[in-house]
Amino acid sequence: MRNEPATLEETNGLIAHMIERRNNFLQSEISRYPKRAFTCSDIHECDRYMIHSLLDWDKRELHDTGLQAIFDAGKREEENVKQRLGYELGLEFVEQQSPFEIKNNLGEVIASGRIDGKILWEGKAIPVEIKSMNENSFNMINSLDDFKKKPLYRKYLRQMQLYLYGNNQQYGLFILSNFRTEKIILVELDYGECEYILSRLERLWEMKKRGEYPEGTYKPELCDRCPFATLCMTDVSNKPADMINNEELEEKLNRREELAPAAKEYADIDAEVKSVFKSIPHAFVGQSFEITGKEQIRKSVDTKAIPEEIRKQYEKESSCWITKIKKI
Repeated sequence: MRNEPATLEETNGLIAHMIERRNNFLQSEISRYPKRAFTCSDIHECDRYMIHSLLDWDKRELHDTGLQAIFDAGKREEENVKQRLGYELGLEFVEQQSPFEIKNNLGEVIASGRIDGKILWEGKAIPVEIKSMNENSFNMINSLDDFKKKPLYRKYLRQMQLYLYGNNQQYGLFILSNFRTEKIILVELDYGECEYILSRLERLWEMKKRGEYPEGTYKPELCDRCPFATLCMTDVSNKPADMINNEELEEKLNRREELAPAAKEYADIDAEVKSVFKSIPHAFVGQSFEITGKEQIRKSVDTKAIPEEIRKQYEKESSCWITKIKKI
């Protein structure tokens, strides 16, 4: 073992080695794989995405090493949560990563998944789904209604409903973790919601069998980071690109990239802060902020409750221009 201190060059060499080996390891975990049926944990809001995920799995844009590191951390935290609850509370987890399938009327497997596990309690096994998330998201989600605020969290709800249905259970638990502590939210099987999800899966399965793609509608929150975006925009992507030399426009685009993280942070903190003052009509925070609020009744049409054949009578087509900005 060397006793002399490391030089600056040697220390920088270690840093470079660590970064390279870490990136190489993460890169080795990133891959595509064929899907024979829809995945219960990936019931996307976009019908085209659902079809692409089965028919065009080999054309899916691979995610980067940063996102892979988040996936790895989530897997490790799932095990940490199970260990903490098992060691600290004496709870027993069973049927961990137990597979299940959902079939249509023809007996075809149209969706499959794995449940994180079940907790034995008074002779019963209660399904649980463990989700790790950053501090802002963790603080924002305190009820099932909070899950409905973002596409990713709405996907969690669909996942849990299919888990309850596929495992013939009436109740289950979301266990949320911010990598330090847990938050537990009760979920009840919603037969109406489950029926809607299943009918949608059956409809998309029939389209998949025919090799058909549904019409798509551009939604920035869904499309801008979609791994199948290039397939949906082939009519645009295959045309020669225009080169625009405009320094002022380029500066604005660069500034847009700089502001993007701050905009997301603002949206997360805004939702978190407003959730604190829900049902509070008037409050002061320190000597700097006054917060007021009131309950409003909003009327809306539950389109899920309308039979599909009736909804189709009122469908209309409209055109839109899709602009996707990507830093190169």
